[in-house]
Amino acid sequence: MRERLIRYQTYNKSRKIKAINFHPAKATLLFKIIPYLLHCNYPDLPGYVDDPQCPFGIYRFLPEKIVDSELFRRYFPDSTARNYKTSSPYPRNPCIHSLKTIGSIGTIAQSEKSDCDFWVSIRLEEIGGKGVTLLEEKCKKIEKWALENGFEVYFFLMDIDQTRENKFSSAAEEESAGSALKLLLKDELFRTHILVAGKMLLWWLIPPGLTEQGYRDYVEQLIKKRALNLDNFIDLGYLSDIPKAEIFGACLWQLNKALDSPFKSVIKFAYLELLLKHRTNILPLFSTKIQCLVTFPERLPKNEVKLPLNHIDPYLLLAKELVAFYQKNKIKDEDDLIRQCLFFKTLEGTKSEKDGRHLQTTLALMEKWDLLPPNYEQLIKLHRWDYKDLLALGSRVHAYLLDTYNRLRWLRKSFQDETGRTISDRDLSILGKKLFSFYDVKPDKIPYLHTLSRQSILQSDLTFHVSRYEGAVYYYVFQGIHDVESIRNNQQALIKRETDPIFLVIWLVINGIMQKKTNIHLTKNFLSVNLSDLQYLSDIIIKIFPLFNFSQITASELLSQEKVTMALIIVNFETEPVKGTPILKSAIITVNNYGEYFLHHYTTLVQLKNAMRLLLTKHFVSRWNHNLEIYIPEQPEKYYIQSLLEK
Repeated sequence: MRERLIRYQTYNKSRKIKAINFHPAKATLLFKIIPYLLHCNYPDLPGYVDDPQCPFGIYRFLPEKIVDSELFRRYFPDSTARNYKTSSPYPRNPCIHSLKTIGSIGTIAQSEKSDCDFWVSIRLEEIGGKGVTLLEEKCKKIEKWALENGFEVYFFLMDIDQTRENKFSSAAEEESAGSALKLLLKDELFRTHILVAGKMLLWWLIPPGLTEQGYRDYVEQLIKKRALNLDNFIDLGYLSDIPKAEIFGACLWQLNKALDSPFKSVIKFAYLELLLKHRTNILPLFSTKIQCLVTFPERLPKNEVKLPLNHIDPYLLLAKELVAFYQKNKIKDEDDLIRQCLFFKTLEGTKSEKDGRHLQTTLALMEKWDLLPPNYEQLIKLHRWDYKDLLALGSRVHAYLLDTYNRLRWLRKSFQDETGRTISDRDLSILGKKLFSFYDVKPDKIPYLHTLSRQSILQSDLTFHVSRYEGAVYYYVFQGIHDVESIRNNQQALIKRETDPIFLVIWLVINGIMQKKTNIHLTKNFLSVNLSDLQYLSDIIIKIFPLFNFSQITASELLSQEKVTMALIIVNFETEPVKGTPILKSAIITVNNYGEYFLHHYTTLVQLKNAMRLLLTKHFVSRWNHNLEIYIPEQPEKYYIQSLLEK
């Protein structure tokens, strides 16, 4: 038992070292400063909650040792928390039993853009409902402070007893659509976590391959024999198997997550396919593989290489297994897609291919494990790709996700009875609505592109061009900076052509192609629309409609009735004469609570006012409710048009 403990501690330390080597400042914040702030509740420190009943503190945390005086002063130079006259800011009775990261931190998949999720293990019976509310408030304040300092972190308060029984009543359940992810979430925790502070997971010392009852009997024997002091551990239960119906629900969930973060979702989705297609009753959970490598190496198959503890990387090893799975099953070129997605995930947020050390380390490691994509030299230059190449790769990723889902959908019939017990109708409704809001085609809906991500497709420069063809006026948008002459020779830079400039601009914005940092240009043309009109239209659309984050739509929102949440009215954009004519061209852009954008056009003042009345009475959208804006471009008749709208 002692040897297993030492092996685990060595492995956990190696994961921390990888995170430190990748980003020392971030690692200091994650492994030292944030635990320190959770361990204190002092008025001039971030995370302070002004309530004597606020629970705080981490078991077995040594604040003065972890955060020495120099480090404390570097982060909190004006704090009096450690003044010799100040009473101790530390708790008498800590409430956090264990603080762990979950996800890519300390693995090959950690990137410049990686946020950090903390799993905060508490006991609800110890702190009560009010205590949970106050501790959540403290965590939110620390999250806000970390974000202000350039680091994105999130805390999930998890009751130990509920987690052991797979009843996750926390923000994690809300995010995971309830029943669709319970056990898979625990599987991910077990195989990816780093213990930051507090008690170690007992799971590392429980032999793999037991049944649920076998695990309970084993723990009972440990207690009887006093083989371990169980006060030094937290027992979050065991994973003997995952029902395939639950995996099917998680497939739907990963499709949803891919709308915002496709690289990671492809790897997770492939893992789900591996589990669903496995033919034995006991599924090959990857957490079990990591457990064997770390604390039970004697349980590995005889042909399995026993790795040095500092070589065990959960993401790297999972990718290796997935590549082997697709090669064995001869499914298209999906093994290569796994390599590419791991590569992109690793380099996500890297500002240049000249960011040497991290890139060279990644290349060497992936080559060693036969995971380096054949075209890696081209992939490194992703930020310089042509728009059409970016779109093609994005389409391939989305096609993989949808093709895999269709391959797996028929399997659901084989465990239909089981599905009723593990996937609720509520969850299927939630997950289905998210997918439809992205992929569905509806009248007047602005379509989403199937891109890698709306950050990767951002363009630094866009050129608008206007021309007449067969009696119709067309607006074009090109990647880069062009004039009339260079456009003729750069047709491959064309992004889109439309007859409606408003549709073109909103389409560019919601798909992330045009954002605040994009410079826009306009070639000479024969219309009254000028560059300042396009610039102002772009600015107001970007301001009113920030990029929609699908992963942040709550379950309760998706189950609620569809409603418009924001609207922009654009009147007489092409500045045609209004006085003396019944025509007043206008458009309304709306976004609903499901993330769907719509564009409606009107040709008369009566039509526009009827539409505004409907927005007010049905959706409570108006300028008074601060969810309606009106834009009238600069023109001689601007104030006349305003007076018409106000009548």
